[in-house]
Amino acid sequence: MEKKEFKILIIDDDEIARDVVVSLLSREGFPVHSACDGIEGIRALKLNLYSLVITDLRMPGADGFEVLKAACNLNPKAAVVILTAYGTLDNAIEAIKFGAYDYITKPFKLREIIIVVENALKRAELIEENEELRLHLRNTYRDLELMNTVKRHATPDVTVNFLERLARLEQMDIINEGDIEILKEKLLSGVVNAASSDSR
Repeated sequence: MEKKEFKILIIDDDEIARDVVVSLLSREGFPVHSACDGIEGIRALKLNLYSLVITDLRMPGADGFEVLKAACNLNPKAAVVILTAYGTLDNAIEAIKFGAYDYITKPFKLREIIIVVENALKRAELIEENEELRLHLRNTYRDLELMNTVKRHATPDVTVNFLERLARLEQMDIINEGDIEILKEKLLSGVVNAASSDSR
């Protein structure tokens, strides 16, 4: 995942702290949005998908834990970091229990923010790779099932023709994955019908 795809939301009622983090991450090349309190932050979460949410703990309206719960419900893949001046072990444990990715205590060093963001970016890349692998395995399994169905119902010549047509479709970049799957089903249906007609 490239930095420009890694959208970050900063939520903090402390304008100076918020602007410092926004400026820092913008300079690093990340697309950054900000919210001045928890309510505005939750509203932003409902409108956009963020890869990382950095939120203050103590805010008027809705606190960091409410933001955390909303983020986990709206986008479970998002990493949430709690940023607070009230750095107690109990708060840290509770934040992790509710699904926080990390916990940083104010006053923080700018390098701490960068490290957390870089780690969250690596996490997002791993999640993306795992999803692609699962999708590939799922598609491979489905294709094997289709091939087995064809082998059971068709002659060898028809089977070879079917597989060649599938391979050509897979190489066409102009056809999206959804269209390819629909065409696969149609091809399979045609092969099975042809085989059934021949057997009569």
